[in-house]
Amino acid sequence: MQTDNAKQSFPIVALGVVFEHFDMMLASLLASSIVEEFVGSTSPSLKLLYAYVGYAIAFLFRPLGAFCFGCIGDLYGRKASLIGSMILMSTATLAFAFIPGVEKLGLISTVLFFLCRISQGMAVGGEYGTAMTYAFELSPERRTFYGACVVSSTHVGGIFASFLASRYMENFRVIFLIGGLAGFFIVLFRSFIKEQYVARSKKISEIAMESVENKQGIMDSLVVASMVVLVFYGSLIYCNELVHQELKIPRSQIFKANSFLLGLWIVLPPCCGYCADRFAISYRKLMKIGAQGVFLTAPLLGLALSFFSYPLILAAQTLVHLFHMIFCLCTPRFFGDIFNDTARNTAISTTYSLSASFSAALAPLICHMSCTFFDANFAICYPFMLVALGAVFILKKERVYAKR
Repeated sequence: MQTDNAKQSFPIVALGVVFEHFDMMLASLLASSIVEEFVGSTSPSLKLLYAYVGYAIAFLFRPLGAFCFGCIGDLYGRKASLIGSMILMSTATLAFAFIPGVEKLGLISTVLFFLCRISQGMAVGGEYGTAMTYAFELSPERRTFYGACVVSSTHVGGIFASFLASRYMENFRVIFLIGGLAGFFIVLFRSFIKEQYVARSKKISEIAMESVENKQGIMDSLVVASMVVLVFYGSLIYCNELVHQELKIPRSQIFKANSFLLGLWIVLPPCCGYCADRFAISYRKLMKIGAQGVFLTAPLLGLALSFFSYPLILAAQTLVHLFHMIFCLCTPRFFGDIFNDTARNTAISTTYSLSASFSAALAPLICHMSCTFFDANFAICYPFMLVALGAVFILKKERVYAKR
């Protein structure tokens, strides 16, 4: 029997987002152990290469999954897409627990490893876009809140994965077994969620054409998605690597700081989203405040890195992330507002994944190139300021997007 209440349906959707990002993050965090198992003992440089390829290949195939599951969502309903993406992610994650190592299967083991990473990338591409679409369509009065909960859910999965990965580095198959089985339980729960969308009798080619009709909306979405991902990965992952390499701060201490920041990402977005809906605060106004805040606080992070002071760096990171949260919590509503409902799932999923995958894969490289070109750690702030400026320009005036 299906649930007849949105309050019952949405937690199941959000829980799926948690576990999809949990499974996706595990393979990235445990890359060194996985490469050893499925690729074999090679030179350190080759291990690093395989680990990076295993990390990047999931992002490369994420847009393909976003398009496929986006079309499923627009043709057969959001529920079908959410269930399908969870089945694919759970299968790929569970496979990591049972695929024999390279010593038994040889090259086949390596091929299966990369196929599983491709499947994970495709699954999360479909999951996040469909979850944003579902949140947008669930309740017109609480769109900002539900979208903020989707944003928060990704970080619940991230911090959970980081916690387990730090403790089970040598026995990673157990974690993938737990993650895979949990995913199939969520598939069962998702079979009871309420379907909000009325399926339409259309061809995939028609959905694809409709999803790219709004050219201005697509361009704006690409900039906003880049802002979401570039600032997060650059100010957290690359910045923390600089801290470890140049300040010699132990990774255990950095992990504690990361947990604090991710904790803020879990708690604050839903609270702010609730207040925004409760007091009818414009989500575009909030996004503009967030982008302006990132633009103004990013130089503080650059200065803190220049002074080689870890307390200052952590304080500056916190400021940047607080404003970034204000920006990001409104993005699911931003994307949903742009595209018409006949191809909304496909447009949101594909557009976001294209930009997010590119930005996530290149964020550390972009920050490194900026610091190298200007020969100063302060230059880490330039990419953040540039993309924030682009977002402010988009949000400066209310655009009217053509809808049918």
